[in-house]
Amino acid sequence: MSVQIYQNPDFKIYKAGDGYIVHNKHKNFKDGHTHVKNYDICMIMIKLIERKEMPKSKNRYFIQSLIRISNDKKYISKILKCVQ
Repeated sequence: MSVQIYQNPDFKIYKAGDGYIVHNKHKNFKDGHTHVKNYDICMIMIKLIERKEMPKSKNRYFIQSLIRISNDKKYISKILKCVQ
């Protein structure tokens, strides 16, 4: 079972088991959520997307998670170009 612990106009964060779920409220849950182990990482992901900043991390799961929870096609393209 998960419990919502954070919400802003675009995202929700749920505490689920030993981790967290970040969900973009403008996307279907199935297509617009990711699982993260650390709350601080959830907040970093949200801030990167809101500010349209490039991640410092090249970790594949982190990049895929950013893409999954973003609904900005230009930002997603920018991320994909940066990691290739």
